Amino acid sequence: MKKLVIILNVFAVFILAACNPSKKTTASSVPSGKAPVTTQTQANNILFVKPSKGIQMPGDEELAAIRLRYDEMTMEKLKQGHTIYTQGACVNCHGAVNIYNYGEERWKTIVDDMAKRAMISAAEKDAVYKYVLAIKATQPK
Repeated sequence: MKKLVIILNVFAVFILAACNPSKKTTASSVPSGKAPVTTQTQANNILFVKPSKGIQMPGDEELAAIRLRYDEMTMEKLKQGHTIYTQGACVNCHGAVNIYNYGEERWKTIVDDMAKRAMISAAEKDAVYKYVLAIKATQPK
């Protein structure tokens, strides 16, 4: 009986070691209760995951992606778009919608329509639209 307990303990240690990756996982941008998308990028041995709905704080990857089309884009403007989308006019009416659900043309229509309803400025509308485009450009495949 004692041998069986020892064998089971050793087996449990091996299982725990196999399940505990040596890489750090950063999921601070994943809202609580939301399942993240599987691994997205890896840099400096840090594994990043993206939320399954694409609703996240923009980072360097999103900024680089949107700058391919809009070279004047800044991180501050992307963060402004994120804030409006997740804490401002958008969520005041209906909550943040899954960014991955729609294509670019549909998002243009949605943002144009919602900006009128929410009475946000042209600059705020532009920030939201480019935030969405940046997230879409880095969408996991």
